[in-house]
Amino acid sequence: MGRFFTLCLLAFCFIGVSGQKVITIEDIYSLGTFRTKSVPRLNFMKDGKHYAALKDGSIKKYDLTTGSLIENIFDGAKFKDQSKFSGEIDSYAFSEDESKIILKSEGETIYRWSSKSNAHVYDVKTGTIRQVFTFGKIVNPELSPDGEKVGFVYNNNLYYKNLKNDQLTQITTDGVKNKIINGMSDWVYEEEFGFTKAFYWSPDSKKLAFIRFDETLVPQFTMQLYKGEMYPIDETFKYPKVGEKNSEVSTWIYEISQGRSIKADVGDLTDMYIPRVKWTEDPNKLCVFKLNRHQNDLQLYIIDTKKSIASVLLQEKNKYFIDITDDLTFLKDGKHFVWTSEKEGFNQAYLYNMDGKLTTKLTGNYDITAFYGVDEKNKKVFLSGCRKISYGETCFFGRF
Repeated sequence: MGRFFTLCLLAFCFIGVSGQKVITIEDIYSLGTFRTKSVPRLNFMKDGKHYAALKDGSIKKYDLTTGSLIENIFDGAKFKDQSKFSGEIDSYAFSEDESKIILKSEGETIYRWSSKSNAHVYDVKTGTIRQVFTFGKIVNPELSPDGEKVGFVYNNNLYYKNLKNDQLTQITTDGVKNKIINGMSDWVYEEEFGFTKAFYWSPDSKKLAFIRFDETLVPQFTMQLYKGEMYPIDETFKYPKVGEKNSEVSTWIYEISQGRSIKADVGDLTDMYIPRVKWTEDPNKLCVFKLNRHQNDLQLYIIDTKKSIASVLLQEKNKYFIDITDDLTFLKDGKHFVWTSEKEGFNQAYLYNMDGKLTTKLTGNYDITAFYGVDEKNKKVFLSGCRKISYGETCFFGRF
């Protein structure tokens, strides 16, 4: 009955549209008449009443309910040539308190998703702009949670800049192309695990965790690239084919006050991946994912950075495959976390305590297709998923 009603509804909608105007092939493929539209570089703002969007080289603030323009937060044209700013914006991100904005411009692609760019920080309160790094384009610049520092990668080494005094600190020194990468993923992780930034600010902005990739033993691959010239250039990079060596990976934690890094001990990492790293709400506890090469045995380690000890928070095994996602949320109460898993056949959400014990299952026997977040105050998780009876995707929430 539900399927019949859906089909009838679709048929009614089609008749209604076609009765007004004949749909042509040009409408579909050439003119873009029915093409979906989106708001470029949209960011919801913390007051819950506004959103920011990138338009015409400016970051504009809009009313969430009416869509009306409230103000220009940043006008790129006004700052052109200040601190070597081009006036154009590729992307931007606010600090947590929205007092500063990191601006990326003049980007150059590295692989499919990774890129390097010039980066500037705009101070919303003072109306001033400054360049993050003056020696070349950098990778994945990110403001610390307190908005006072910027972490980034340059030439395979991890750096941070203190915005209070403009002091630049180089955290690693062993980065070498096609050998050692610090704080940025290698080609395999970018393609298979979907991330390029491999460094992570602690919640109190006092530590930087990062992944180190040693790809020395990974076989090299050379491909020819055509960049508009008469002859192509050779691009050589580390590319492990089936059964070949992968990068040797390790996780490190840099303590800013001490100026040194310690290695996170998660046991033997031979033929292992570290597909995710995430801080808990406790700035002294870091969660490190450890996954075997068959990708069917996953362990979540908690690293106590004060005591320099590690323990397994959760282990999950699957006969076939475990899909790695970002659907892990540590709650602010410091006692629980929300985790999605396909361990019971459907992708479902679960509430665990910090001892790794299951508290409750939050969703039913249907597949979660997207996990949007947690409303701790009202004890809800927001998701979208597929229910068999609805023949499609629907948004809903679970309660804990």
